[in-house]
Amino acid sequence: MEEQVRQYFEELDPEKRKALLEEIDKDKASFRRELYKKRFEFRRKPDRIADLWLFKCVYLPGLYRRKFLKKATLREVNLTIDEFFLREQLNDEQREELYLEMRNAVRRYLSTCKSAKYASSFFGLKKASDDEKFQRTTEDIWKMSRGIARVYGLEKELALWCDACYAELIAYEPSCEARFQELEKDFKK
Repeated sequence: MEEQVRQYFEELDPEKRKALLEEIDKDKASFRRELYKKRFEFRRKPDRIADLWLFKCVYLPGLYRRKFLKKATLREVNLTIDEFFLREQLNDEQREELYLEMRNAVRRYLSTCKSAKYASSFFGLKKASDDEKFQRTTEDIWKMSRGIARVYGLEKELALWCDACYAELIAYEPSCEARFQELEKDFKK
């Protein structure tokens, strides 16, 4: 993969990514542009940047926990599958770019998990230790990927998303793998 494309998929800042994209694709149509548009362009206000996939990373663990309104929740998960291009017929290059875009979204989510307030308790008064943060992060990543996929029987549709979430979690903190495997083993539908 050429250096600029690698930089593009590693960059977390949407504005910098847009500038890199302009350099790489030079105003021609590409799947990367389509991914950027789907992920960052706020439909109601196109001049604003909103990371819609980051929102999904925050939203999906809550859907996993939802025990009521199963049909509505399944509809939400299916909308997410469509927004992530997971039902599209993609060639190998497009699948690779989609995978890297998903990893970028998860990496951006994980960067927010480093804050002092993440996983705190007692209305933010008791700060979480690094181990508590890693445990909570692992649970959130598992819920937004494998948990959702297993609860709703969408393992095949969400396979690429699950792979991206897992790979990025382990890259973020290798010690999270054991907790992730425990969650897999303890899952009961």
